[in-house]
Amino acid sequence: MRTDPNGRFAPTPDALHPNGNNKKCLDVRGAVFANGTPVQIYDCNQTPAQQWVIRRGNTRVRLAGTNFCLDAGSSPANGVELKIWECFSNLPAQEWVYTDDNRIALEGQGFCVDLTGGDLTNGNPVQEWKCTDFDANQIWTQPTLLD
Repeated sequence: MRTDPNGRFAPTPDALHPNGNNKKCLDVRGAVFANGTPVQIYDCNQTPAQQWVIRRGNTRVRLAGTNFCLDAGSSPANGVELKIWECFSNLPAQEWVYTDDNRIALEGQGFCVDLTGGDLTNGNPVQEWKCTDFDANQIWTQPTLLD
């Protein structure tokens, strides 16, 4: 494990899995690293399109090795598809909280990263949806954060 310049442990890039399914990953569609590219569910393939940096608590969800972050858009609502966008400090659409129960919630907005319809088919878009306790479609695990 690495440390950041302040001596804290730095998160290790890794895949984000829906509800602990380690065969499926949060993926940047077509591995196109550009503003507005949608994120989707896809078979895990260890490519850069599936390597995310995330911390417990307040965080940005950054695509490793890039300056792109998971972005909820300017008008959060049920069913809005998530995308990547250039990372900006203090941008509400990129301010997330990775909870102890493995939800990724848009800070102060009441929306969570959600597997659309619970569908694990390759290419299924990932959306934001009202955070709901015990909703398996809103559980995201990263092996490097599991103890």
